[in-house]
Amino acid sequence: MADEKITKMTPEQEALIPKYVEKWIAVGKDTSRLDPEHTKKVIDDYRELIDRPVDVPLIIVDNPLEAWAACHLLTKYDVEFDQLDAELDGLFNGNPKKYSIPPARLPWQSGSFFVSTFAFYDFMFEVLGVKIPDELMDKYRRWEATAQLGCIYPMPEYTIVSQKPTDLHIGERFVLHRDGGPALSYAGRGDIKIFSLNGVRVPEFLAVTPSGMIDLDEYNKISNADVKAEFLRKVGIERFKDRGKLLDSWRNPKYAGAEYKKWHDSQYELWDMVAMYDSLKTAPYLSMVNQTTGIFHFEGVSPKCQSLDLAIKERLGGRDMIIREIA
Repeated sequence: MADEKITKMTPEQEALIPKYVEKWIAVGKDTSRLDPEHTKKVIDDYRELIDRPVDVPLIIVDNPLEAWAACHLLTKYDVEFDQLDAELDGLFNGNPKKYSIPPARLPWQSGSFFVSTFAFYDFMFEVLGVKIPDELMDKYRRWEATAQLGCIYPMPEYTIVSQKPTDLHIGERFVLHRDGGPALSYAGRGDIKIFSLNGVRVPEFLAVTPSGMIDLDEYNKISNADVKAEFLRKVGIERFKDRGKLLDSWRNPKYAGAEYKKWHDSQYELWDMVAMYDSLKTAPYLSMVNQTTGIFHFEGVSPKCQSLDLAIKERLGGRDMIIREIA
């Protein structure tokens, strides 16, 4: 029945989830160049859906930065359509006319980057049998079709659509990932290249340099904890420890009691990494395994921390991490 509430999936339905994940990831990763005629059909249907005039010019540019800039050149500076390419060339090559373009924001519709939402609805309709009125389904299908395109800017008097990326790489966890090059690239102006490891945006050197050739001193220049974790994941914790001296460890017999189980689970160690610095007498670093992600973290603590108990207490803001009893 259409009104029947779905409270649980059958094993057969659950088994189909990977199929729909694969289907929509393929849509999201598709880097085919846009066909103008088909794009115009999708855009006309979408503009009708959002109650905007349909018979307006369609402008296809190479990437979202160009699309964003084009919107401002056309609306704020009254650039003519036949001059848009030339003005974009100037803007991205020194900006001789001193156009003021604000920082880019998310487009009205994100095209192929929105596939996770469409995957959800597709599964609900096709596998779980969720029913909606025909009129609403027609509107949904028009919306879903925008996943075939890049970013969409449906301005009142025209529509600007960006091409999809030229390269798009994801890892096992379905996040942007490429070791050895950019994970996301676009053609055209602006030189758009995104470097990402396991879903974390990282500096170019960390993504492209072979692990054994990365300078460990670069680690101390990074402030973002997620980027530091990816640095450690790539180069390996052992390369760091080879430069240091072990000060204390979870293996220390004095941490053998049950109240120290968390210390053992996280493999806490304290290392003096003074060899990485020229002007310090000691540089203690706390090493531990993140229990959620399974990757190592390596965090500096103050020089007074020469034992695990002091280092962990400092990291926890002055609180002890000793579990004496669980009710």
